[in-house]
Amino acid sequence: MKTVLLIILPFFLGAAACAQSIIKGPYLLYPNSNTAMTVMWQTDTQANSTFYWGTTQSYGNSTPVSEFGNDHQFKYTLQGLIPAQKYYYKVEVGSMIKTGSFITAPNANKQNLTFYIYGDTRAHPEVQNNVTGRILTEINNNPSSQTFCLITGDCVTHGRTENDWQNQFFNAAYSNNESLKSKIPYILARGNHENYNTNYNSGYASIFYKYWPYNFASNSTNGDDMYYSFDYGPVHIAVVDQYDNGSYSPAKLSSVQLNWLQNDLAFSNKTWKFILLHEPGWSAKYTSREHGNNIDVQNNIQPLCMQYDVKAVFGGHNHYYAHCKVDSVNHFTLGGGGAPLYNPSHTSGGVIVYAEATYHFMKVQITGDTAVLTAIKPDGSIIETTNLHIPTSGLNENIADKIKVYPNPSDGIINIQFSGFSNADLHLYDMSGREVLSKKITSNTNKINLSNFNKGVYVIAVSADNQIIRKKIVLK
Repeated sequence: MKTVLLIILPFFLGAAACAQSIIKGPYLLYPNSNTAMTVMWQTDTQANSTFYWGTTQSYGNSTPVSEFGNDHQFKYTLQGLIPAQKYYYKVEVGSMIKTGSFITAPNANKQNLTFYIYGDTRAHPEVQNNVTGRILTEINNNPSSQTFCLITGDCVTHGRTENDWQNQFFNAAYSNNESLKSKIPYILARGNHENYNTNYNSGYASIFYKYWPYNFASNSTNGDDMYYSFDYGPVHIAVVDQYDNGSYSPAKLSSVQLNWLQNDLAFSNKTWKFILLHEPGWSAKYTSREHGNNIDVQNNIQPLCMQYDVKAVFGGHNHYYAHCKVDSVNHFTLGGGGAPLYNPSHTSGGVIVYAEATYHFMKVQITGDTAVLTAIKPDGSIIETTNLHIPTSGLNENIADKIKVYPNPSDGIINIQFSGFSNADLHLYDMSGREVLSKKITSNTNKINLSNFNKGVYVIAVSADNQIIRKKIVLK
């Protein structure tokens, strides 16, 4: 009997050593480039990985990929890809193979785009699986919509525990959730639950960063100050971190991040600008467990939305759908990704356009100067459709051509020349977003003296014929 044990035991030990498993992924990160894509995965033990890719399911390219960090993670960034091209890939770890695909971002001048948004999934991957299943159906029906998905935060209950990420957001038992992450990159905003340990004490969202190492504007690597932005075809999206610098309650942006957001929006020339965050400035309050409106969004982010023509702000936090409109800015609460639903106190009236306690996601379809934002239930039924419009791009370009600001850089004397309309309003902003000059200009050529202003970069905003044209100027 002892002899038999000696023969059989090494066999099982060897089999166990080879039974390596992919426990997370593969999943995609968008590196803010239309010629690149990042693929990540994680194994349960030390392993060797081989990554294959190509424009067909025969792949044609392969490379070994080594672990990084100290927890069996892998990351590979494909470079030199063709914009708007579909690629197939697979990850091989021992005898385990997982596959995926993606379409690279289009050229910068592309005018049409579809993308998706949902959030607040937490401890219910089975409900999220219904939401992602419907998004996969949408992509199957419209293959060009295999683009990206915005996530409004609160992916897990306790973001500072590994088990919650494994069992809730990366649970391989829910095939739709895993399939969608392997087909489109997720763009995540940090939610309050990403900061919690099992005792609900707040701290840096270090595990969030571990699995979602975006190129943060602050160069953060510790799970704090996690804000960033990206361009994708006709859109510019700023992702803000409402819990930076330890500001867990009340949720707000630090002055540094607010200055970054101001500059980020000011210098984007994209037709469509959106903001992704977790706690909305306006929502449809509910009575049993109140999440009030976020005052920082109202007082600080909303003015930037108005100043820089941000068309919509996407948030979550409250577990229902809500659409609020303040001035020209639409604020959406998209917290129906799986967490237990809340009942909104108000479903319409005032700034609240509509609200409903239901699981859902949003599909955003942009066609030139029109965007159709559709809130959809997992069964495919429509909750609400919102149409947004931007004045004809040709008119925008014509006005831009008719306004000239020179010299630039300048020693202080700026000439502003325009033609084709009788008057305009001029506003000058410094890099912090503070308005430092405001005046009407009524003649074809105006001269303003900025010699007494500090040297640096400013933004001139000229408003005419219901259009706003911004020019960056440098005082030297």
